[in-house]
Amino acid sequence: TAYTSLQLTMQSKVEDALSYLDQVKIRFANDPGIYNKFLDIMKEFKSQSIDTPGVINRVSQLFHGHPDLVLGFNAFLPPGYRIEVPKNGVAFLQSPVTAANNEAGPAQTSEVKAASSESLSSSTPAGPPEPPSRLSLPLTSRESQNQATTSSVSPPASETSPVEFDSAISYVNKIKNRFLDHPEIYRAFLEILHTYQKEQLEVKESRGNRSSSGMTEDEVFSKVASLFKGQEDLLAEFGQFLPDAKRSLKKMKYSCTKDQSFASVGKHGVLREFSFFDKVRRLFKSQEVYENFLRCIALFNQEVVSGAELLQLVTPFLGKFPELYTQFKSFLGDKELSHVVSGLSDRYMEGGGGREVDYASCKRLGSSYRALPKTYQQPKCSGRTALCKEVLNDTWVSFPSWSEDSTFVSSKKTPYEEQLHRCEDERFELDVVLETNLATIRVLESVQKKLSRLSPEDQDRFRLDDCLGGTSEVIQRRAVYRIYGDKAPEIIEGLKRSPATAVPVVLKRLKAKEEEWRDAQQGFNKIWREQYEKAYLKSLDHQGVNFKQNDMKALRSKSLLNEIESVYDERQEQSTEEGGVGEPHMVFTYEDKQILEDAASLIIYHVKRQPTIHKDDKDHIKRIIQHFVPDLFFSRRGELSDTEDWTDEEVEPEEVVERGIGGGAAAAAHQKEMDGIYNLFFVNNNWYFFLRLHQTLCSRLLRVYRQAERQLLEHRAEQSRERLLVAEGRREKACDLAMELRLKQPSEVELEEYYPAFLDMVRSLLDGNLDSTQYEDTLREMFTIHAYIGFTIDKVIHNIIRQLQHLVSDEVCLQVVDLYLAERKRGAAGGNLSSQCVRSAWETSFQWKAERVMAEENCFKVMFLQNKGHVTMTVELLDTEEAQADDPLDVQVNTLLQNGLFRCLNKII
Repeated sequence: TAYTSLQLTMQSKVEDALSYLDQVKIRFANDPGIYNKFLDIMKEFKSQSIDTPGVINRVSQLFHGHPDLVLGFNAFLPPGYRIEVPKNGVAFLQSPVTAANNEAGPAQTSEVKAASSESLSSSTPAGPPEPPSRLSLPLTSRESQNQATTSSVSPPASETSPVEFDSAISYVNKIKNRFLDHPEIYRAFLEILHTYQKEQLEVKESRGNRSSSGMTEDEVFSKVASLFKGQEDLLAEFGQFLPDAKRSLKKMKYSCTKDQSFASVGKHGVLREFSFFDKVRRLFKSQEVYENFLRCIALFNQEVVSGAELLQLVTPFLGKFPELYTQFKSFLGDKELSHVVSGLSDRYMEGGGGREVDYASCKRLGSSYRALPKTYQQPKCSGRTALCKEVLNDTWVSFPSWSEDSTFVSSKKTPYEEQLHRCEDERFELDVVLETNLATIRVLESVQKKLSRLSPEDQDRFRLDDCLGGTSEVIQRRAVYRIYGDKAPEIIEGLKRSPATAVPVVLKRLKAKEEEWRDAQQGFNKIWREQYEKAYLKSLDHQGVNFKQNDMKALRSKSLLNEIESVYDERQEQSTEEGGVGEPHMVFTYEDKQILEDAASLIIYHVKRQPTIHKDDKDHIKRIIQHFVPDLFFSRRGELSDTEDWTDEEVEPEEVVERGIGGGAAAAAHQKEMDGIYNLFFVNNNWYFFLRLHQTLCSRLLRVYRQAERQLLEHRAEQSRERLLVAEGRREKACDLAMELRLKQPSEVELEEYYPAFLDMVRSLLDGNLDSTQYEDTLREMFTIHAYIGFTIDKVIHNIIRQLQHLVSDEVCLQVVDLYLAERKRGAAGGNLSSQCVRSAWETSFQWKAERVMAEENCFKVMFLQNKGHVTMTVELLDTEEAQADDPLDVQVNTLLQNGLFRCLNKII
């Protein structure tokens, strides 16, 4: 009939499309970029980014120099469009044009490069009819429009569906990508199509005179189904190209008696449906989830569930994608949709409002639960008892956060973690290879034993299946492919056809490889063990990788100055808005004065070994560190040699005695008397940098000391628990698991000596006797993840000594110290907090003098306050722009004189 003839014509176009695609790929095998560009052009046309003349223009330019490909593309153009390639090689486009009176007129020919979308517009009724917006390849007869066409055949629209050219391309590419590991399946699929196409052409040429009609569509589908075993989605998509293969579809259980079913979509699906499933697959990102989604649809196709139940099943899958959810409901149709709405209303929405709840605004409990609003009407339940009403939840609704919705960003793996993971991956891969090989050896040995019990005649007739005597088709194939490579298909075929001959040979080769790989594993184990030992402790340290870089930037003079200036600006804004007296810009606490002595010992140790510092400067630095700094912090002075004695005549004898008091009850009583006292020191930039670096050194030494103490206490507590459990017989003597696994070496330092050993290591590092890498590794062994805090101790000490050199050589720094000593002598540089108001005028005068000394620099007010044995250092950046011209103390005295107060006093006297 005419309908059958048209159907064969349309099906042949699909075959031509596949053949054309294969031809392009073969032609440009040495330049796959052209083939990929061709696919991109088809995708852009599908998304309507370019029009029909545009796609013709780009294809003509892409296939320039290949006129057969350009002309071959004509088979897929809409009616009225045709590419001509004259002898000059320039392609021309022939496009449809009709006259204003709707009569057929001559075709307008224009060069492809000059083609414009204006020739395709239909802004007025008299203009030319708009050509199809897509390059359609109808697989079945399609004539559902009401407008007139040139075809006289008009079958029902319900039996037709358009399939685009690029849909065929996408399908073939999908097959190729799906079977990248099994290229023979892809080649077999192409061979089936070529054979079917060739036989159909022969049938057409003979016009039915041949006795055989060639391969039928049922046979094609059956072969492809056996080829794509377990790939239901590929079979469903392949059904669109063979719409008449109904019996094969029934055998694959894809048929359904419903008018609106997903089986019909599988057979006669239009691009919209296949585009929907493609989007769903991409959004799910998991093949297992996508297959579960397809199983739900299969239940509907088999009439196991209704449309309402299907919608409930797919809601967890599509609920987060409203657009796909709406599109899915449209596929069910109005009839099914009405059942869905009524079913949901009857079963789940009794009481109303279930779908209208705005869960985003509801009360939250954690990240996974939302509370229903009080206005929500609960569904009625007649089966509840009093206990049910008491214990069952009617308020909280599960609102899970899916992994793709989470905003949590996991921390990036360090290089050492990646190294450990890489070692584990390598070990796993080798274990898989060895176990696969061993499993294949066992299978073939069992086959060999079975063959030994057979007679020679039975051995010749004995054959193996695809599993090669085992229970898996994959394991044995992998083992053979790994050994024989490209020759593996021949070996596998030999094992199937003649196992008596092939099994002994293959088995011998497998056993030889087994011994070879086991020996190699022993060598690899040594390498992996070394890598584990080097990277284990480093992999635990997440902060040490970036700490050193960031710390060096933070300890620069510019960074320290920017830090306090930022605080100063913030306080200025707050004082402008809120008013009131501002607090110090920075506050630091020294909780252990012993740490001051440890810091001093490290600084002096390194200063003595600096050949670039003059001897007089070294002596001056030692006096600052051993006497001046301890005086500021109310700590004991350090010892100096006879040539380094501090010759400060301004220090009162009683102060020297106070700072030289030893331990015991007298020291404790004196310490109590000294609580609530302070020192006042006005400094410039260099002194500020030194005090900040000194505080950083003390704080890090204190953290290391406390970590050592904490580990010692934990170790002793663990030992006590272990002794108790062992004494009670509840546990054997435990040991460090990491040491047992040789992930780390036992420490050479006792826990009690961790902090002294740390100080010795710092000294060795400063001397250059200890490599920085070895120093860091030893710290990690001792303090594990807390070791990073000591990585840059040597850099801090270097910076401190650099600032000390400025303090003993810079004129302003020396004047700052002289001014402090002079003001302390007259009681203006500190004292008891309770009497600070008495000294306020003297301290103001001290500040005025300091600002004059530091006229070209920043002036910082530093206070050292002792309370309950702890020393607090406060730092404040002063505003020196409004400094007074005269000493405030002199101004105050002159004011009193001018007011005649002295005269009044004289009269009274």
